This record gives sequence, structure tokens and C-alpha cells, in this order.
Amino acid sequence: MEETLDFSSQLQKLIAQKTEWYNGTEFPRMLDLYRLLHACVKNIYEFLIEKRIINEDPYRFDKKISEIQAPDSSAFNETEKTMIMGTRFSDYFTMLDFVCTYTRFSVETINLSKIKKLQELNACFNWDELTSNSTKPNTRTLALMISEGRTNAPALVQSMLNDSLAKCSSTISDINKMLNQLIRFQREIYKASVRKNLQEHPSFNKLKAYESSDAELAEIKKLFAETMGKKTPFYTELINEIIAEDTNPDKERIRAEVLNRLTIKDTNKKVVKKTVDTHAILMNAVMVLGALPPTYHALTEKITDNFALIQSGPTSFFGKLAALFKKAFGIPQKDTVIKIVTVDPVTNHKVTKEVKVNELIEDITKKTRIYTGIGSRGPEFSKIDSAKEDQVIAFLGKQISENQNLYTTLFALDEYFKSNTPSQARARVKGIKIDLDTMKNTIINCNKKRGEYQAVVEEAEQMKRLGINDGII
Repeated sequence: MEETLDFSSQLQKLIAQKTEWYNGTEFPRMLDLYRLLHACVKNIYEFLIEKRIINEDPYRFDKKISEIQAPDSSAFNETEKTMIMGTRFSDYFTMLDFVCTYTRFSVETINLSKIKKLQELNACFNWDELTSNSTKPNTRTLALMISEGRTNAPALVQSMLNDSLAKCSSTISDINKMLNQLIRFQREIYKASVRKNLQEHPSFNKLKAYESSDAELAEIKKLFAETMGKKTPFYTELINEIIAEDTNPDKERIRAEVLNRLTIKDTNKKVVKKTVDTHAILMNAVMVLGALPPTYHALTEKITDNFALIQSGPTSFFGKLAALFKKAFGIPQKDTVIKIVTVDPVTNHKVTKEVKVNELIEDITKKTRIYTGIGSRGPEFSKIDSAKEDQVIAFLGKQISENQNLYTTLFALDEYFKSNTPSQARARVKGIKIDLDTMKNTIINCNKKRGEYQAVVEEAEQMKRLGINDGII
């Protein structure tokens, strides 16, 4: 009997340690993986919308979500795939956003029921085998749609798709492994709870219970509802595991296996002095810029098409005649200059600004080329990686500032297009608000990571002034 109590005490201690480890280490990592998955799915979703392969769900922002629920995965008529897949993929994207934004990742909240819902959501699309031969309707149709969208797609878009698909596959795989391990841990939590609440109850007859497995089962059944509550399910399989740990002739080995599973493997390792690689933090901020090319590619196409709509409008007879003479005699036309009204994000003051169209598009194209090199860890990345930290900080500051100014300009351009496009062509104006939101979030993320670097450096400098060397840098 005493050995059983000692075993229960060890269980409670190890579960408390592992709960702390999950909440402080493993769940933050799981949330980061879901955020990465959400970002990659967003790239694919926007690509399919832009290519008009799926229809954007008009009710997407009206849906009220209160719990995790996987989208429909039943078979559907192929003639309706554009609309149905538009809704299902939108629901999947929205549900990932809900998971990243509103789900509290902790041992207390991610119970067996919620793990099952997360697994069902993860299985909505089989990213590991995204092929046209898949037996799953959602996976098969998505594979065909992506294949269709690749046709004549620019190399930059192809690269973005390949990267997003690869990350979806690896991320889902990592998350599912973590969930499977969490299931085992939650089972042990359930068993430990039964031991604590039931076996330590005054009415639990320990002498009689540990005589045989049948006797212990009878004692547990007699007191289960009273000690565990009517809402707690009676998991026969887990109850049988408890009984085996207490009465099986080989119980010592079984108990040892349980304790081993609950032990955090890094616990007994030598404690290493904490160090923070500030250069790595900086390069993480730089890498965020590598996420901008797909957004800038979409913006360039939409802006170019919108300017074409404006220029297709009525012009004067003499204006058309002058353009014909310039074309006939090879006279280069001046860059188109427009006036837009921008709003200062700090002071909220409106400012009239002249924009040279060709220069604007060339600037975005140049940034796209540089950031593509960063995202693919090409020569551009290597050059920055080999620079001194103060040079990298200067580079980041310049990029953040330029991109913030570009965002302000493009935001004003969106209004300019809607106001200056001829009425007969206004319905064909391509909105850029979604792309601007993506751009804004990326700039904010880059600036946040730059702030993390500055906070670490300031902390290290303060430590030095106090005469403390904590190994931060």
C-alpha cells in the first residue's frame, strides 16, 4: 500500500513539472507553428483568389466562431467546386486565424476533446500528399486547383507556392507529433486525477482494493461518480491501466515506464549559461522582409492594371494627336505624374503629394528583387549576414521607413483609383486593401523583431554598468 502511495506522489510531482514545461515551452512552440501554417495558407488562399480559381466567400467576415471546428470534407459535385472550395478553404483559413488569435494554449485548456478538434482541423487537407489522386475530396480538388494556377505563373509566384506548400507539410507534421504526445500526457493527468481524488478518499478500501484487479475495479466504480463528478467520463481503458499499475505481477516495470514517459528528458542535463545571439535576432528581423515579394508582386500587377484603366478613359483630340506624333517620331513620353492625398499616420494631417508612376513601380520591383534574394537566402542575404550589427540595424531602419512611406502612398492610391477611373470602367478597378493589410502586418512584425534586438542590447549594457555578466551577448 505504501509503495502505491509513493508511486502516486511521484506521479503528481512529475505531472506538475511537465505541465509547467508544456505551458512554458511546448505550447508557445505549437502556437508559433500554427502561426506559420496560417501565414502559408494565407499565401495560397490569396493566390487562388487572385487567379480566380476559387470564389472568395462573401460571408467570411460575418461568420461567428466560438469553438474549433473543421470545415466540411464531404464529397461534392465537380461543377460546383469553385464555389464550394472557395467556402471550405476560406473556412480553413479563418479557423486557423481563430486558433492563432483566440485559443489559449495550456494544459488546462487543450484537453482530450480539444485535441481531437485540432486533429480534425489539421486533417482537413492532407499537405503531405497533396495530389490529384488523393481519395479525400478537399485535398484532391485543392491539388488540381494549385496545378491549374501554376500554369504561366511567374517564377517568383512559383517559388512562393513551393515554399508555402513545403512549410504547410512540415508544420502540420510537427504539430500532429506534439498533439499525439500531448494525448498521452493528458491520459496520465486523468489517471493521476483518479488516483488523487478517489484512492485518497476515506471511503476507498485500500486493503480490499489491492487484493486483485476485480476488487480494485469494484472499489473505483463504487466511488467514481461521487469523487470525480458526474460530468467526468469513465474511461475504461485508462481505469484498467491504473489497476494494472497497482495489481499486475509486472507492476514495477509498468510503473517505471509511466514515470519515464513523464520525465522531461532535458531535466538532468548540465545547466548551460544563458546566451543570446543578437546577430541571429537581427537576421530574423531581416528574414521577415523576405515575406514581402508575393504581396509586392500582387500590388504591382493591380496598380499597373488600374493605371491602364484610367488611361483608357476619354482624352482630348489634341492630346491623342500629340501622343501619335510622339510615337511616330520616337519621342520618349514623360513619366506620368499624379497628385494624391496622403494622411500622416502620426499627426493625421493630410498632405498632397506628387507621384511619378514609373518610378513608383520601379521602386516596388527593386524591393521585390532584393527581398526575394533575402527570402531565398541568396547573395543579398549573405551580404547582410556578413555585415556588422550596426550596419544591419541601419539597413533595417531604412527598409522599415521606406516601406512605411510606400504603404502610405499605396493606401492613398487605392482611393485615387476609385475616384479617377472612368465611370464605365470603375467596376473593374482592382482593390488592394487586403494586400496592404498583409504589407502592414509584415512591416509591424519586422519592426517588432528589431525592437526585440534593441531590448536585449539595452539589457546587456545595463548589466555591464551594474558589473553583472549574464552571458547575454
